[in-house]
Amino acid sequence: MPAPDRPGPTGPLEPTFLVIGAMKAGTTSLWHYLRAHPQIFMPDLKEFQFFSDERRWAEGMGWYRDHFKAGGSAVALGEASTGYTKYPRPEGVPARIAEALPSVRLVYVVRDPIERIRSHYLHSVHKQRETRPLAEAIEATPAYLAISRYRTQIDQYLEYFPREQLLVITAEELRSNRVATLHRVFAFIGVDPGSAWDVAAHELHRSADKRTDTKLSETARRLPGYRVAARRLPGPLKRGYTGLATRSLVGETNAEVSDLLRAQLAAELVGEVEGLREFLEPGFDGWGIS
Repeated sequence: MPAPDRPGPTGPLEPTFLVIGAMKAGTTSLWHYLRAHPQIFMPDLKEFQFFSDERRWAEGMGWYRDHFKAGGSAVALGEASTGYTKYPRPEGVPARIAEALPSVRLVYVVRDPIERIRSHYLHSVHKQRETRPLAEAIEATPAYLAISRYRTQIDQYLEYFPREQLLVITAEELRSNRVATLHRVFAFIGVDPGSAWDVAAHELHRSADKRTDTKLSETARRLPGYRVAARRLPGPLKRGYTGLATRSLVGETNAEVSDLLRAQLAAELVGEVEGLREFLEPGFDGWGIS
């Protein structure tokens, strides 16, 4: 499928594709793989949230386009923001995107919705935004469940975009069948899909274990030259330091998904998962939910 037309070299450069989420579903990994493709330009800033953050939206399209000026020679331009699939808060994101970028291609990454919720929760704990046990947090904060309502999120976009402008992939297939999955993404956004072999070699290892600082790491971060030294530290030494100077949040946080909680969440999400089938490959297993 060819990429949508975009303004020529004399016109403003705008994204031809957007990675629209979901949060904690592998969007950062996909962002790295896309940026490694020689025909794709994505700015250094991930999570623009231009269409979902009122302060960013107030900056105007001129501010947004400025970030793509360096991509003039690219075949495809894009950005990735998980805030674009967090309906109902904020509302109106697909409408804004459709008005500004009516031909844009949309790539939506989804993940086992219950595992996504747990990862989201651990992220909130890591950011010191959450102190409640997992089950209590889910009950009190609708966003945990809302962001995992994938079909509901998709339906917001289908009000404004034709089906052929949306590609849905899973984090699981991006991890286990990376070359074929990247081939599909590259073909969808209109760049050489054969580069999937080369790009897939950019292996990413992102730990699901959230860690937080100890007194040792807090002190180290305040030392002059810490950031430069941390970047230059060899991988084995860096991992060893991380293990000694930080502590895992998983072991000290009540993040267990009990059988009862899993059953409750599955009952809430079964329709959402079933509604994904038409967008995914025939072998989709429904994560054991549908």
